Amino acid sequence: MISSKVKGRITAAVVYAVLLAGVVVMMLPFYWTLITSIKVPSETMTYPIIWIPHKITFSHYVKAWHANFPVYYRNSIIVAIAVVSGNVFTSAMAGFLFAKYDFPLKNALFLLVLSTMMVPFAVVLIPTFMIVAHYMHLKDTLFALILPALISPFGIFLMRQFITSIPDELIQAPRIDGASDWRIFWQIVLPLCKPALSALVIFHFIWIWNDFLWPLIVTDSDRSRTLPIGVALFAFQRWLQYNLTIAGSVLVMLPVLIFYFIFQRAFVEGIVLTGMKY
Repeated sequence: MISSKVKGRITAAVVYAVLLAGVVVMMLPFYWTLITSIKVPSETMTYPIIWIPHKITFSHYVKAWHANFPVYYRNSIIVAIAVVSGNVFTSAMAGFLFAKYDFPLKNALFLLVLSTMMVPFAVVLIPTFMIVAHYMHLKDTLFALILPALISPFGIFLMRQFITSIPDELIQAPRIDGASDWRIFWQIVLPLCKPALSALVIFHFIWIWNDFLWPLIVTDSDRSRTLPIGVALFAFQRWLQYNLTIAGSVLVMLPVLIFYFIFQRAFVEGIVLTGMKY
């Protein structure tokens, strides 16, 4: 008869084997992308696949970088910084308002904000385009990419859920001492919200960095195109040059991976925070 200790070891071994197989399956496309970007063309489309290149070259990255990628990087960085900063500011203020203030129809308004998360972007795509392009005349500018994304229902929900967990005594005590609501928000609430703010920054950075549909619609020239649009045009113009196309994809993906590995702990905490009870 197998003892409980042996059963535990067998169960753990099976679990680890399944997890290891999952890791291999998930990491294999990334590995193939990376090695293909540094292969010579003669080793790219071969069967069986050459998993360890015999010759390595970084010329594909150099050629891709000189195909206007610095402009795409500049635009993506400007848009990402502006959108993330705006979302953090507006989401924190709105979350503080919904969490710690009582006013008429508060719950109804919060549910209205949440309901906007259920609306597919395709439904509001044309109205948003009409407002930005025809009424505000911002088509083919970075403002067209920034303004519609400055307020996020998800960010408001996340911050409201976190700020609700802050004891009311920490807010009432400085108010009794004469502190204004603005000072309480900046010096008491925001420092306590660092985990939620970090998660919010990561979520919105990844979302805006990878956003494709809206920039595709409102940009017409390289002066305002971001990296996803730039790499799509780059691949379309060189669709048979697989090494160049994949090198361009790696250039787009690399900042997100670096950002995630640096802040992965906050990313996991953010996933936990989104499950807090309403």
